[in-house]
Amino acid sequence: MNAKMNAKQMWLCLFLVFCSVQTQCYGCKWITNHYRIISGETLTMLRKMEGQTVSITGLFPHRLYTRIEKSTVADQVRFLAEVTEQIVKLFDHVEKWDTRELDHLQNILESRQLAELKHCAEAYPATRRSSKLRKHFRELRKILRNANYSHNSWQRIRAVVKTHLERMDIIADHLRRNFRG
Repeated sequence: MNAKMNAKQMWLCLFLVFCSVQTQCYGCKWITNHYRIISGETLTMLRKMEGQTVSITGLFPHRLYTRIEKSTVADQVRFLAEVTEQIVKLFDHVEKWDTRELDHLQNILESRQLAELKHCAEAYPATRRSSKLRKHFRELRKILRNANYSHNSWQRIRAVVKTHLERMDIIADHLRRNFRG
């Protein structure tokens, strides 16, 4: 009876491991196959909205990205989802751009990119969210508020968001290589 029970337990354990691996791989398949396309579309939309070139010196969290690029796959996946979510929240207050273009950008970010990244992040155990990232986006919202949501302040924010998306592409590329190999 013990040998029979141990064999059942072993098969059950193997089955559960197989299922969890399949869920993890399936959840992140989107990053491997579609992230680059959606991200490219988002960057193109931002470039269309581009005005004058502005400096973002001191506004972008380079150290945070450097740290996350060296962290685990799970942390990177969750980070991509969190940054996308923060960008979506940031664009909720836009009034200075063509609303049709902005609606399209938000649709891509929210319904396609964020939804899929959240799905992918569900495959990994939850951890604490990045307080430095939330603080960074609070600072961006503060810049907008203090400038009364002026066109120039939005140009600075757009440039920061563009840099976020470009750095996120680097992380996603790293993830693609991990998922494939």
